[in-house]
Amino acid sequence: MAFAHFVLIHTICHGAWIWHKLKPLLEALGHKVTALDLAASGVDPRQIEEIGSFDEYSEPLLTFLEALPPGEKVILVGESCGGLNIAIAADKYCEKIAAAVFHNSVLPDTEHCPSYVVDKLMEVFPDWKDTTYFTYTKDGKEITGLKLGFTLLRENLYTLCGPEVYCLS
Repeated sequence: MAFAHFVLIHTICHGAWIWHKLKPLLEALGHKVTALDLAASGVDPRQIEEIGSFDEYSEPLLTFLEALPPGEKVILVGESCGGLNIAIAADKYCEKIAAAVFHNSVLPDTEHCPSYVVDKLMEVFPDWKDTTYFTYTKDGKEITGLKLGFTLLRENLYTLCGPEVYCLS
């Protein structure tokens, strides 16, 4: 059996910690697993106000792929909005990607900017409960950020989890 190298990418407002159950299962099967924190996420020290584009947000993933040894290929797994990040990475480093798995993910299209699918998601799922939105300016562009609220996390995203899980986010 050939073993794979999985690179796991979280969704917005989360971190590599979301893979805490899957990572050891894949490793127990002999696979190599890397779970990355994107910029200003998880334990990454940057603040969201330092991020001005999806490329900047994806920088830890892009840097990781750039550093892979020649000939090594990985399987990218993107959760939810992490699908946008793996799509950007697969486009830039297609020679380093064995497969891309869009788990419960939004998929970018080729006609719009990456945030287009997020805008459409907001139209389809308008009740973000206690989520807070804020704007900031980076490189002359006004950017909207969000912080998921605990009610949304508990009632919509982590309904089958205890508080030790949804409090991590």
